[in-house]
Amino acid sequence: MITTDKLIICVAPCGSFLTKEANPNIPIQPDEIAEEVYRSWNEGASLAHIHARDLTGKATTDPEIFREINQRIREKGCDIIVEFSTSPGREPKANVNDGFSVLEAEPEMASVDIGVVVFMQGGEERITPWTRSFDERLTKAMLEKRIKPEFEIYGLGGMFELNYLIENMSITKPYLIDFVLDMQRTAQSATPFTPKNLMHFVEQLPLDSMFMTMGVAIAETPAVVQSILLGGHARVGFEDNLYYSRGVLAKSNAELVARIARIGSDLGRTIATPDEARRLLGIPKLRG
Repeated sequence: MITTDKLIICVAPCGSFLTKEANPNIPIQPDEIAEEVYRSWNEGASLAHIHARDLTGKATTDPEIFREINQRIREKGCDIIVEFSTSPGREPKANVNDGFSVLEAEPEMASVDIGVVVFMQGGEERITPWTRSFDERLTKAMLEKRIKPEFEIYGLGGMFELNYLIENMSITKPYLIDFVLDMQRTAQSATPFTPKNLMHFVEQLPLDSMFMTMGVAIAETPAVVQSILLGGHARVGFEDNLYYSRGVLAKSNAELVARIARIGSDLGRTIATPDEARRLLGIPKLRG
């Protein structure tokens, strides 16, 4: 595992499930998403994990909408690292292969979800087959486009799949791994957050890797703080958690970023700028 005193803070501003009915401050349209990313950047975020929504507010993999979000972020003079989610949208007949279209928008980074996940929403079960062969194809497409992959791990078996990809593909080092914890209320077989569970994940990290952690809802802050203490990095935002404290809705993603930046600094970590994060992750300097 690669450790550094620099702390990369990732903001995930909206996700693909939650709507303004859950929190009116969730950004949905490109201008709202860009503004939330910009405000989070001002509070210390160096990486943004972005989902796109269509005009009705449903998640989409339309590359034109992703391009618009990226353009609006850059128009603000914001040099944050832009990462697009390859998760399928919520359009009728959407499937995992739609994630390939996101790469057409040419992000600096994109996500690779590992493992078959069964999401539960509104009493329905939705099987998302992020299988070995799919992840191989998606990772290969990213490498060909020089897009940095971020590997999202939901369970311990995902670490074995990740090692398979590393052993069989020429993935650029360092490998960035995101531990997704405490999704068991919305995803079957997800890993709950406990300090012991996160420690076990970290112990399985391959050489030449960096990690960050996200925790859902009430687990967000404790999971991220432990990640910081272990030398990892932090992801926060409305995709993972709508609340600032118990029963109190967060006013913005920036509010959640500011808290983690403050805690990280208090724990002796230096908040990484986007350029410092790019150097750590092996991403080329932002052009233009």
